[in-house]
Amino acid sequence: MTRALRDHRNSHRSLPGPLYRLSAGPSSLFQYFKVIWLMGVVILLPMDFIKLPLNTTPVDVWILLALPTVWLLFGHGIQSVSLGYLVAMWLILLASFISIFVALAPMNSFIVILKEVYVFVWFFTIAAVMCALNARDRRRLLVVWCGAVFMHGVIIIAQFLSPGFWRFTASLAGSVKEFEIYRPSGLFVNANSAALFQLLGFVPLMLVSPSPRAAVTLGMLLLPSMLVTGSMGAALALVTGVAVAMAALALNGHMGRVVVAGLQLVVISALLVGLLYYVTSHNARYQVHFERIFLGRAERSSGGRFDLWQRGFDVFLYHGAFLWGVGPENFREVDGHGNQLHSDFMAFLVERGLLGVLGLVLLAGVALGRSASLIWMYHKHPDRAGLAGFIFLGAMVAALVESLTHQVFHFRELWLVLALQEAMAFRMLRAGHGAERGRQSLPFNRGS
Repeated sequence: MTRALRDHRNSHRSLPGPLYRLSAGPSSLFQYFKVIWLMGVVILLPMDFIKLPLNTTPVDVWILLALPTVWLLFGHGIQSVSLGYLVAMWLILLASFISIFVALAPMNSFIVILKEVYVFVWFFTIAAVMCALNARDRRRLLVVWCGAVFMHGVIIIAQFLSPGFWRFTASLAGSVKEFEIYRPSGLFVNANSAALFQLLGFVPLMLVSPSPRAAVTLGMLLLPSMLVTGSMGAALALVTGVAVAMAALALNGHMGRVVVAGLQLVVISALLVGLLYYVTSHNARYQVHFERIFLGRAERSSGGRFDLWQRGFDVFLYHGAFLWGVGPENFREVDGHGNQLHSDFMAFLVERGLLGVLGLVLLAGVALGRSASLIWMYHKHPDRAGLAGFIFLGAMVAALVESLTHQVFHFRELWLVLALQEAMAFRMLRAGHGAERGRQSLPFNRGS
């Protein structure tokens, strides 16, 4: 029996594939290097207002400086990523390359392809490095990520409360506007980008919180920083994602937990609404400003998008490039108004055709499938998987809803969440398979 148990433990040490190589090979110096690199990524992500040559940002420079070193040490890290992502990316790039030959501005399409190749490589690299993190380092990364989100939220709230502070931060980005129309955007140039960063910040917050009650409380503290950006798309995405995650929990036998969380949400929401009412009732400027950027834009924003989508569909039908479209970043050239389509699905349909849409749908399906695999692992090993699958499911649904009214495909924070989900799914599924093999090797599990 002792020898069998020793063999069982050794079977975990000899797991094939990148999990063993990534966790056992690097020196302690490289352990610090990869953690610091990942922490730098989450800290620099919101530094969007600092524009460097070739339209890069500080996070791009930080990533590129370390990529060669990371790839030398993680040569087999791509094995940690689902092959479904590779197929989806191949379809997207194939449609993009073909469309160059029919594009009015082929250089625009070529630049988009280069950006996407960079994002895909970065995604594989981040996923591989995250696979190598132990539980302690992963928790440290999530804590730093939460800290970056909350600090960014403080800046957003300060911009909403103080026009002077907003003008100062806007001047750093070189885009000062009139006070009457400004929307707080934190360190981003665009308020919708800031809202998406805050929205996806709920993922590390939920994962690292010590209890569901703490998660709900901290989440409601984060919520105002997203709402005052005036992004209705992000608000709708959050509501949809939370609803889907709670429905999935209820269907998996956690109705009691869902009821408790729902009551907490109601109580804390009432407190927040009361606080908002108190602040706005004592300051008419805050009230008018919030109503104008969040509610007053609804009709104008929706009408503008419907008009854009109709023009996009007309371009798709008129040019007849149904399989590969008119070329990435070429709708604005064909349409002549200089606008993007403000929808990933419409942009892919018009600019990359049905082939590109197939790649986009496959990529979304793989992301949702990985969330489902984590939920499946929770059924088998609830102590090991926890509720991560439900959190990622809500995040994936929220991202899909957001992508219907905004083009978020290139946003680094979205790919960071995908990489985190991929790393957690890979490690849990690999550990689960190793445990199954270990139990089967024990004499009393063989049966007779």
